[in-house]
Amino acid sequence: MKISVIMIDGLFREYFHLLEALNQQTLPKENWEAIWIEFYDSIHPELQERDNLTTVQLGNRREDVYHSSYCFNEGIRRSSGDVLVIMDADLFPTPSFLTQVDEAHRHCKNLALYFYRWDEPESAHDSSMSYSLDHLKRSCRLVNSMNYGGCLTIRKEWLLKVNGYEEDSAFSTLHANGADMYTRLKNKGLHIAWHPTERLFHPWHPQSLAASKSYEGQLSIIRQRELNLSTLPNEGLDPHITKEVRESPVPSRSRFDIPGRAVRRLFGR
Repeated sequence: MKISVIMIDGLFREYFHLLEALNQQTLPKENWEAIWIEFYDSIHPELQERDNLTTVQLGNRREDVYHSSYCFNEGIRRSSGDVLVIMDADLFPTPSFLTQVDEAHRHCKNLALYFYRWDEPESAHDSSMSYSLDHLKRSCRLVNSMNYGGCLTIRKEWLLKVNGYEEDSAFSTLHANGADMYTRLKNKGLHIAWHPTERLFHPWHPQSLAASKSYEGQLSIIRQRELNLSTLPNEGLDPHITKEVRESPVPSRSRFDIPGRAVRRLFGR
């Protein structure tokens, strides 16, 4: 079984500690690949010098609005793995991370496995230490127990069956497409689980948590799907697949429809 690690960028990544951490994984390198998808038409020079990394540029102009779902879907297309790891490109995994992914998906073929993201507080951030695993283990805290966009691991066949990530323009810029994907996978009937022991660490950076108003339209769409048990996006991986259209009134409130600080925690980038 092969694993594909998919990471995305919009020319905003400044540090590449995840790539260093991947090279320290206990899972043999022949059992996994790393794919970096850049939304725009250029890529950081450091990435071009990396071994064991496939880089892809989508070629959009700098004035085009960043849309992460296009990156995720291109990563799915380019991947050769049986299991896909779709994760924030600024996370710091432990050396056992990919081994844990491999073992979990060998035991359960209909598994959508999430990993908790532990965040470094701004007060603990130190540019000379914050990209070391020892420091992050000491300082990071679990701030958001429902960060669906932090890291999803799943067999590729399931992402094809739900036609990938939502490319609707409502999900551009700051995005809740992780929560949307979670909702559609749940509706599909997959076994949803959070890994009980393995942690992913997230060094602090500006805009680690986004303002709640950015997500209002997205949360309305997610609520519609939650009620109708729909599994397909409006615009997804394969444009020839017709979306599931079910018209029904949407209640004004949902479990996602929570104010202020709670929503910022729910969908922090």
